[in-house]
Amino acid sequence: MTTTLEDYRKVFAKPGKKAPNVYSDALLGYLKNGGAPMDAVTALSESYIGLPSMNNVTADNARSIGMDITHVMQQALKNLLINQFNPTVFDTFFMGSDNHMDPVWVASLVQDDYFRQTVYKLLEIHPRCAFLNFIVLQIAEAGYSDETATLKTASTSLLIYNQILNASLNQLIPKDDLAFEDYLPDLVRICCEREETYMYAQILLHKLHQDYNGQPLVRLMAELEKAAVQHGQISLSNAPRQLSAALKAILGTQQLTAGDIRTIFSIYNVANAPSVHHICRFDFLEILLKAVYVPESGPILRPDTTDQVIFLIAYAVTVKETDTQQLQETHEVATVLKNLNVALREKAKGIDFSGAMEAILTAIRLPVGSMAVLMWTEYISIHTSYYENYYRTTEIPLPHLLLDEIADRHPLQQPFVFQVIKRCLVHRYQNFAPEILMVLQKTWVNRLLYLVQLHYTMPVLDYMKGEGQELDDSLTVHFIEKILDMCQPPYSPELVQAIAEIVERIQVTLHLLKDVKARVTLFFEAKTEEAKSGQDTII
Repeated sequence: MTTTLEDYRKVFAKPGKKAPNVYSDALLGYLKNGGAPMDAVTALSESYIGLPSMNNVTADNARSIGMDITHVMQQALKNLLINQFNPTVFDTFFMGSDNHMDPVWVASLVQDDYFRQTVYKLLEIHPRCAFLNFIVLQIAEAGYSDETATLKTASTSLLIYNQILNASLNQLIPKDDLAFEDYLPDLVRICCEREETYMYAQILLHKLHQDYNGQPLVRLMAELEKAAVQHGQISLSNAPRQLSAALKAILGTQQLTAGDIRTIFSIYNVANAPSVHHICRFDFLEILLKAVYVPESGPILRPDTTDQVIFLIAYAVTVKETDTQQLQETHEVATVLKNLNVALREKAKGIDFSGAMEAILTAIRLPVGSMAVLMWTEYISIHTSYYENYYRTTEIPLPHLLLDEIADRHPLQQPFVFQVIKRCLVHRYQNFAPEILMVLQKTWVNRLLYLVQLHYTMPVLDYMKGEGQELDDSLTVHFIEKILDMCQPPYSPELVQAIAEIVERIQVTLHLLKDVKARVTLFFEAKTEEAKSGQDTII
């Protein structure tokens, strides 16, 4: 077939990337067939886009103003790869033939830090991709196991998953209760990402618990089981079938029925009862406590059912795995809880505390009793007219004193006290004059400050710089003043940063309060001098 001049012109005029032989073959053929040289030059110049040249010019200009061109290009390629990555295509092409997985180019990519970070990000999005899991395995074998151990997703490679799980558990060991709660979701996600990872993690934890009497692991196993049930995965609980069914029904509906309670009671009210850890779990005990001590939390329990619930609560918090025959303490705690139930039942409508304080103060000495009082106190504070009837601006309300006592006596319950205070602080009490409501809210802020005195500091500061922004500026100013009274150098960077963020929101108000503004300025100046002197800081 003869190529005409018009065919050559179409080749020259085609926009975008040119064929490799467009200049040698097409241009030569065009000229041999009598085509005008200037027409060819014009057509080629008009259709030439020149993306490589434009990129080079852009890069030169960006480099001249100090931009890191390599980083920009890598980030662009990373975003493009993340957005367009197709795990099915990669698995089919690379894993279908050994010829496509050349050890040389794989090894060269593995040595590149940016490539490894991109693979880790892709694995979080596509954890089941065989190609990505193979690359991660190569990365670990190339000497980067410290990186792969910190991945936040469960690899399908047993070697990599063991590294991730081992690193996660090691990070969990030294954490305090606050840090544990923050870290727990990551560990649960790693363990419950797939059924096989959940089963593997649970079997490992059960083995550690049995061989080393690792009682703290019970909480972790319960959290994994709860997450697995929520994800529709199987439960590995070894509880008797009737017990397991009753627990599942209660945890699923968040309500008690007389039949379920009778079943669980009959299983544990015997000499050779099952392991107590099946019922010694917070989500279950929370439902039991609410049913007994929080009015309107569910169906009204019959007296015999209430007694059975109280027995189960006392049994769960007193019986030890190694000594299930000693029930004297169980009966003593049950007696305290029964007396508390009788005393609080009379006060459920927000009437005064007369006649109930002896039972309340006795119960508060026990962690489980203080939790019951805490739940009841929140109900009284929010769902009754107690404050409308009894609040006096010159006195600290009795519920506030109870919260302070619980937080002081039981440090592990400070997060729960904190949650109650936050809900009460933003509650809109009825029939209160604005100035009276402001004084009441100020007393709730004082409860937050008492938590700070008990070293529950950063959660309170995080609240004030976050959700607390909705509070009136006068409450925030009061909070800052009291915090500055408590603080003593050296100041930790976290404390200074939190106070700075809180103060930033009330700058306009501070300009009107010269004394407070001067104290705030003095605080930051002291921190500046401290930094210059190189003094160590603590939280």
